[in-house]
Amino acid sequence: MNRKILLERSNVLWRKLFSKGIDASVLFNIEGLGWEDLYYFSGFRGTSGALVESRNECVLITDGRYILQAKEQTPFKVVDRKDQDLVSVVKSLLADLGAEVVGFNAKTLPTSLYLKFEKPAFEMVDICDVFASCRRKKCKEEIELIKIAAQLAGRAFLKLLDNLKPGIKETEVAARLEYEMKMLGAEGGWGNVDFIVASGIRSALPHGRPTSRVWQSGEWATLDFGARFAGYVSDITRNIIFGTPPSKAVEMHDLLCKAHVEAASRLKAGVTGREVDMVARNVLADGDMANFFIHSLGHGIGLEVHEMPRLASNSTDVLEEGDVVTIEPGVYVEGYGGMRVEDDYLITKSGAERLTAEIPMELFVV
Repeated sequence: MNRKILLERSNVLWRKLFSKGIDASVLFNIEGLGWEDLYYFSGFRGTSGALVESRNECVLITDGRYILQAKEQTPFKVVDRKDQDLVSVVKSLLADLGAEVVGFNAKTLPTSLYLKFEKPAFEMVDICDVFASCRRKKCKEEIELIKIAAQLAGRAFLKLLDNLKPGIKETEVAARLEYEMKMLGAEGGWGNVDFIVASGIRSALPHGRPTSRVWQSGEWATLDFGARFAGYVSDITRNIIFGTPPSKAVEMHDLLCKAHVEAASRLKAGVTGREVDMVARNVLADGDMANFFIHSLGHGIGLEVHEMPRLASNSTDVLEEGDVVTIEPGVYVEGYGGMRVEDDYLITKSGAERLTAEIPMELFVV
């Protein structure tokens, strides 16, 4: 990560902390938990460490396994905790800084670590919303990485199509898809989130994780997947059928594509997530399928598969230039099956750029 970008991020974070009366912030990465925030603000991709940020300095604390890596990846001071407990080193540093109010990300702070802060000499405040708001708007470097992640996922999907035939297990489909991504240069898939591969009547499960179920001739499957490149992800959903699709399935897919396209046409800075969500719901209502659309329309992506903003029927989030969001209308009919059509979009002042154009928006027949 560009060091100039990291220093600017540090300045942005500090201004937000100062405005809230917070003296310092601490970000942990414990065996990968919380790595996204730590990487975003420090550039460090190791699996153990903490970043302490205050008005006067930023310090990255890690252990001997990652010292050389940390010095290469971060512009900030690096401290080797040696045989000391990570929390003890953090508390000592905060004491030296004279911090009275310290911000944490409660969503990624393990209870085991929180308990080690018993009766601290400072007030602990959850500022997960501050970290999320910093990460929301993507700079041009981040946008390029997401574009590459989208291209790699698209190319991997098209390669997968060449090797699909009835009788394959859902788990094998997921494995082959991730293999193709890695062969093309991606880090892999999402890593901490499974791909969705749901065939036959299992496609009625919006989050159907791949199983040993055999995908049979005449059935379709919904695949929700994405590649990770330099930390950043894409998020795509397509539907594939073995053999001639029944007319009902074609009608379902056509309706979803219409809902998707009309909702995407409303994307631009200044529009609320609720407004865009309602466009898709109205299209599905006209096709008597709105009751089968049981989740929100979309969400932001970046270092995580689900980030700000939300595009949902109750969302008041206002889209901003630089947001990267998904549009993913879906319908799910118990006992029959379901489908979803998902792409990624970059929000601009006047509209949106589709980043996942590598794959046509169609029902793929194999």
